[in-house]
Amino acid sequence: MSKKTKKAIDVELIDLEKLKTLTSENPGTESYPIDKGGVSFSPTKEGAIKSRAFKVMDEQIGMQMENIIEQIQVLKNQVEALQERRLISEEIYRSKMSFEPIPGKDYYLYDSPQGKILSLLSPKEWGEKNLKKRSLSFLAQARLLADCTWQIKNEISE
Repeated sequence: MSKKTKKAIDVELIDLEKLKTLTSENPGTESYPIDKGGVSFSPTKEGAIKSRAFKVMDEQIGMQMENIIEQIQVLKNQVEALQERRLISEEIYRSKMSFEPIPGKDYYLYDSPQGKILSLLSPKEWGEKNLKKRSLSFLAQARLLADCTWQIKNEISE
């Protein structure tokens, strides 16, 4: 038998903080083995089932959330279009009209020194000379819709 020689342990070289992370103060309360030679463990069927179910659930919720977000965007665009039509309609109804507009027909909006005027005549029908003579400037061609709101078909960009 050979005698083992004892080596002196240099305590200064031991990283005590690291050792703390590798141990437990209450080893009997841990839900998994913490010692060498402790009982081995492997994932249970329950863990695998829960993991797959959670992944599927997370995917489904993500898809449903994306769908709802797309629907919200469509509704937001519709609200913005309605607000725009309302503003256009309010402006046209504030203009001077000497006739009763008929839904489905196009009309022409002009600016004059007396304010905005809605006309049956297009700029072509007025003629450039008459427009200048009456100090009219073409703003937009608009169609009266069935709900009595107005839709701009084309306008002069400022």
